[in-house]
Formats: sequence, structure tokens, C-alpha cells
Amino acid sequence: MARAIEAFEATLTTPDSRFDRLLAGQDSLDAEELHGLSLFVDKGCIACHAGVNLGGQAYFPFGVVERPGADVLPPTDKGRFTVTQTASDEYVFRAAPLRNVALTAPYFHSGQVWDLRQAVAIMGNSQLGHELDAREVEAIARFLHTLTGRQPRVEHPLLPASTAATPRPE
Repeated sequence: MARAIEAFEATLTTPDSRFDRLLAGQDSLDAEELHGLSLFVDKGCIACHAGVNLGGQAYFPFGVVERPGADVLPPTDKGRFTVTQTASDEYVFRAAPLRNVALTAPYFHSGQVWDLRQAVAIMGNSQLGHELDAREVEAIARFLHTLTGRQPRVEHPLLPASTAATPRPE
């Protein structure tokens, strides 16, 4: 079953985001989105959210500068430590890929943040030590919206209706 899910997930590519088109020289971003991209790079977000998916390849401590409160980071959820039992893995989590991030609320492993702007502000403070002002948060969020690609069409098979003769699961 795991291999079937993996094979299906591999088909869920979302190309043709506005950011992809910008990189290919086929589109441009507006001034606010470009400012957000510049902030994303200059503030250091790119250090963890790099590569084709803008993250997803590595693990980092959550709260490098300041650990978020229990409303975002429950004290009982110690990240990779739960798996490795290695002290240095406490509160270490995978840097999520940011492709389609505008569509994937709630945010963070705890699922406690439902607003992309709030997530940006938390990351700026907790990970980078930057208290982002409202304009910076908005600009970065506007840039993150440009990472939304063309969504795949998923068609579910129509199964025959169950009848009295349909075998029941054991």
C-alpha cells in the first residue's frame, strides 16, 4: 500500500507557478511580490527553504532564535527526538516545502496556525530573529502566493454499488 501511495504522490506535480514562469523569463511579478522575494532571500528564509521545492530536503530546530509558545509548539511534541532519541534532535522538524503553501493551511507540524501571514511572522521571529513589520509580512506572503502551481486533476474511480452479495471486510 505504501508503494502505491508513493507512486500516486509522485504524479502530483504542480508546475507552472507564477514563480516558475518568472524564472523561465515568461512572466513577471508585481512590485510587492518582488519585494517579498527580496525579503525572503535577504532575511534568510532561503537558508532552509531552498531547492526546487523551496524546502523539504532537511531538518532544522524549530525556534533557532526563540522557541514559539505552546500554542504553536506543544511541549510534548519533540519532533525527530521521538524517532531518534537523540538529544540534539529535540524540537527538530523538516523544513516544509513551500510549493503551494498558500493552499496548505494549517501550518507547522502542530497544525495550530491557519493564517499564512501569521506563519510568516512566527518564522521571522523564531527562526531568523527578525521582528517583521506588517508590510514585510504582507510582501513575503504575497511572494509565497506566487509558488502556487497548476493543480493536478485527480479522478476517483466510480465503484459499483454494494449489494447484499458484496463480501464484507474481515
